[in-house]
Amino acid sequence: MFDEWDTFKTYATAPRREEGVPSEMLLSREKFHGNYDDLIGESTVHLEVLKSIDRFAKSAKVVLISGETGTGKELVARALHAESPYAMHPMVVVNCAGIAEHLMESELFGHEKGAFTGADRQHIGLFETASGGTLFLDEIGELPLVLQPKLLRILQENEIRRVGGTKQIPVSVRVLIATNIDLIEAVEAGRFRRDLYERLKSLHIQLPALRERREDIPALAKHFLAKENNCCSQKVAKENNCCSQKIEDINPEVLSLFDAYTWPGNIRELEGAISRAVLLAKGGEILPEHLPKDVQTPHAHALPLADATAAANPNTPECFVLPFPMGTTLKEIEKSAILTTLAREDGNQSKTAKSLGIHRRTLHNKLRDYNEET
Repeated sequence: MFDEWDTFKTYATAPRREEGVPSEMLLSREKFHGNYDDLIGESTVHLEVLKSIDRFAKSAKVVLISGETGTGKELVARALHAESPYAMHPMVVVNCAGIAEHLMESELFGHEKGAFTGADRQHIGLFETASGGTLFLDEIGELPLVLQPKLLRILQENEIRRVGGTKQIPVSVRVLIATNIDLIEAVEAGRFRRDLYERLKSLHIQLPALRERREDIPALAKHFLAKENNCCSQKVAKENNCCSQKIEDINPEVLSLFDAYTWPGNIRELEGAISRAVLLAKGGEILPEHLPKDVQTPHAHALPLADATAAANPNTPECFVLPFPMGTTLKEIEKSAILTTLAREDGNQSKTAKSLGIHRRTLHNKLRDYNEET
């Protein structure tokens, strides 16, 4: 007898092909020059990000990396640095939100002795420190408005002037910029200079949210599980608060819950969920009860039509609706609905058939067909 859980797992982890697209037009990692093994995923939107990294890495121009919190902006910056001519020097990382506003100018550009009260010696800023390498300015939207013209000048002239100094100092640094806010909205609100935004936007990498690349979730989850297991195998396991045993697998129902969840914290939240589950799991497998409560009971994420229907009928009971990309066939939608419902009913075919409003024999036949397809 076939195992319907294996059927679900095979379907959930299989890459989704784009129908009607010639194979030579499809993106693949083999076509890229760089090594992007740390950037997990094979979805089209993720491969587009890798394509942009591959194109921009060799350039000396500033690159703007935007995306929601937790989408991996620093990983993208490190990949750009690693594949650039500046890779022989370290990448200096600066979180603009982590520096007090009154210290930011001195931290970025340095100061001369006596420039202000307490400046009892010369201070070399981060632009000079990173000269010859890469400077990664994270959360650029937090840069004070008064300092934005100075940053613009540095990007244009490749030279800085320390606070209290009189001479221009040349710097050769590759600048990478990241933001989790909409800079266009910030410009319109008067919080970000338009001329600086125009300078930054020419090379732009927009990172998709995790909910926009759901087909990558199984691979990401397995990557984080392997990472946790590797931590457990180290001699310093206790110091790192790792588990005492390896967790070998992720239950298919967990993958189903992952697919249904909206992941507001994106990849960082997924990694945290796996880390937590590894600490709680005892039987060698991550189960639904090892997940955070909000992941165990995800809200339905509906299609736009369903959103409109819900808005028009606020008393309509909540239902689970799957998102389907354009081009998905009716057969694929039916298969996904059946397998997801089966997972939610803990593999109980009678309950699944009842939930779907079909005869149990019909369900059994469809599951058999799915198994034969694999």
